[in-house]
Amino acid sequence: MRTFPLFSCVALLLALAPAPLLAQALAPAGPDAGTEAPADAEAVRDPALYQAEVELRSQGAAERRTAAARALGQVLVKLTGQPNAAGNPVVRRALGNAQALVVDSRSSESVSDQQGNTAIGGVPVFKSLMTFAFDPDNVDALVAGSGLPYWGAARPRPLLWLAIDDGSGARLVNSQQLAVVKPLATRGLERGLRFGLPAGSAVEQAAVQTLWAQNPLPMLPLSARYGERTQLLGRVYRSGAGWTADWVLNSGETELSRWSFSDPSAQRAIASGADGAADAIARRDARAFNVGQPGTLVIAVAGLRAAGDYTRAMGYLQTLAVVRSVTVLDASPEQLTLQLDLAVGPEGFARFVAAGGTLRADPLAGEGAPRYLLGR
Repeated sequence: MRTFPLFSCVALLLALAPAPLLAQALAPAGPDAGTEAPADAEAVRDPALYQAEVELRSQGAAERRTAAARALGQVLVKLTGQPNAAGNPVVRRALGNAQALVVDSRSSESVSDQQGNTAIGGVPVFKSLMTFAFDPDNVDALVAGSGLPYWGAARPRPLLWLAIDDGSGARLVNSQQLAVVKPLATRGLERGLRFGLPAGSAVEQAAVQTLWAQNPLPMLPLSARYGERTQLLGRVYRSGAGWTADWVLNSGETELSRWSFSDPSAQRAIASGADGAADAIARRDARAFNVGQPGTLVIAVAGLRAAGDYTRAMGYLQTLAVVRSVTVLDASPEQLTLQLDLAVGPEGFARFVAAGGTLRADPLAGEGAPRYLLGR
């Protein structure tokens, strides 16, 4: 069987990669493009973090519900930096009602080969895709209520210094070779992280041995030309029957992480840089909400004017992911007194309810149990 160098193989498989995807995830770095935002910018939301694209396995309503749940799981991975976010007990309860958090969805179709790359020959594989956009307030409340950390929108865009040796010597990947690093770009988007690529000037090409030595400090002046403080250095090379990728991530003079990954697939080896970078940056930057201790909470729900209001209030509370059970303690013509068994404390419950429009805290409530008004 004839073999080809890595650059040739990857370029052939990925040359027809969708341009918008690569433009989002990997782009030439510039003086303003990758500068890290100040801390107070975390209050600004990035709409892309609340969207996810998943494959539809059929066109039925049940599959769309399942797809919405998968998409919400992906969004929570991006917002928390936790790859296993969907396994959180509160999140698991919320996934069954994921469609209630969807504010927009659209379908599309892609064509690929059997390996998932854009088809360039042979029999193409058609995939139906669905993009879901979720309500940021409700998703943020779910993160808070689950006790997971929240990774804000003020994220660095690491400058990717990547050298690949396919047996003919190490070569620097530059901004004209986006297709080569599509696996890392795609995985970066799934983890909520974008990267920049150097232009590949003669000076940068001459630094490939420094890059190969995995010594990040001498690379800082080159990164500074692009306004970057965070840089990801990677080297990918043949290792036995497969490939190995060695990575080091640093922010300024501080090393954040160093890791290696081996796999028979060169694409997966390249993609491993995104996971390690996202893990390290989220570990540094993500912050947990104060959700209190799980337990019981007695609340009053007022503003009930019809029999249907009782049903709506009870139904709403029973669908909240942080509510494990609801017990009616007292019922009057205009008010319910309920005992809630919560997966969080009162603080987490209040934040969760505030994100929706069904109940709102009564500003005139006095001392005692929290009092909520049923929205119209």
